[in-house]
Amino acid sequence: MIDDLLNELERESSKCISCGFCDSVCPTYKTSGYDMTKTSRGRAQIGYSLFKELKSGNIGINVSDTFYSCLECHVCLQVCPTGVDSGRISDLSKTIISSVKKYEKPEAKAIVRNIMKYSKPLIFRDESYSWYDNVKAEKCDTLLYTGLMYQLMPYTENLERLRKKMGKRLFYAIISLAEAMPGITKLLKPDPSGVKRANKTLKNIVYALKSSDVSFDLLEEEEPYPGSLLYEYGYIVEFREYIKRIYKILGKYQNIITIDPHTYNLLKYEYPKYIPDFNLNVIYYLDMVDKNMLYKSNEYFAFHDPCHFQGEHLYNNAREIIENMGNVSYPERNGSRTYCCGGPDELLFPDISKNISAERYNQLKNISGNIVTSCPICLYSLSRNGNIKDIADVIQMHLKNRK
Repeated sequence: MIDDLLNELERESSKCISCGFCDSVCPTYKTSGYDMTKTSRGRAQIGYSLFKELKSGNIGINVSDTFYSCLECHVCLQVCPTGVDSGRISDLSKTIISSVKKYEKPEAKAIVRNIMKYSKPLIFRDESYSWYDNVKAEKCDTLLYTGLMYQLMPYTENLERLRKKMGKRLFYAIISLAEAMPGITKLLKPDPSGVKRANKTLKNIVYALKSSDVSFDLLEEEEPYPGSLLYEYGYIVEFREYIKRIYKILGKYQNIITIDPHTYNLLKYEYPKYIPDFNLNVIYYLDMVDKNMLYKSNEYFAFHDPCHFQGEHLYNNAREIIENMGNVSYPERNGSRTYCCGGPDELLFPDISKNISAERYNQLKNISGNIVTSCPICLYSLSRNGNIKDIADVIQMHLKNRK
């Protein structure tokens, strides 16, 4: 496995001619203080160095921050004259790092252990399950699968506050303890206002589906995490093992309705690569929303494209729906060259994440103060700078027969 990964890493990284075109579009370059190790070009060059050093049996530098800080928005690929994808280089390098067990991030290891033990990155409290109170689930062949993304964001908010309060040294000491004792994360409380916001959006998603006459079942407290961070942090061996467990649960249904871009892409495009008999029909909930029940207002929206809706697996229905509800403008960086919200760096590189989200928020704010997105991670990340709406909340306000 390692040899195959190294060979692909060499092929991808050796294409870099160090022209620097990618630096102009890489969100982590400027926001890291122009740190060359945290830009697309740096990742390509350090990826090639990693290949050479591993082949010689000697790793002389700590390369983890270079690749873990990559947002994997893949915008670099859009401007590279030789077709270098630094996002793919980061994926390969993280997988290699996790395989050789050197330079792993302690935060990543703690999250991985939690997922493998509890089927969740963090242990949820009761309030995170309150959103489906009074939601009528139906025994049928369709499952509404949240992927737990909306529910996770309030914990992320309090985790960052804890980091600031304790200071980095004490915080990372506790993280290291959590790596050995995953259960310690049950002490983490979610942000109350974040829980309220997430629950409201989840209920609005349910309402939009019910208004469109969509029937579905729910797993409630038994709902597992899909394994996104296992995949994104490069723990492919663990990911392969983990999703077999998840597939046994999801495989009881024929149709899986997902509600966030990360879970949608993971189930639709990555699960089938590792599960030979995968035969689930993976649907994004916006595809189930009846556009005829929406009315168009005179509102002006600025729409933020989630990275996972662009690139290789293009998804445009979020744009179509928001355009059905008002007048929509897009920032200069949109579509295949969208500017990431910074959310994927929140857990490991919070300062970079915060700087990126502020940059993106200002790009959107300059167009309209009425900013909308369709991803819970983007929603949380951008909301640190001002008011952001989830597309489900906008749908709720534009239902013709809203009660």
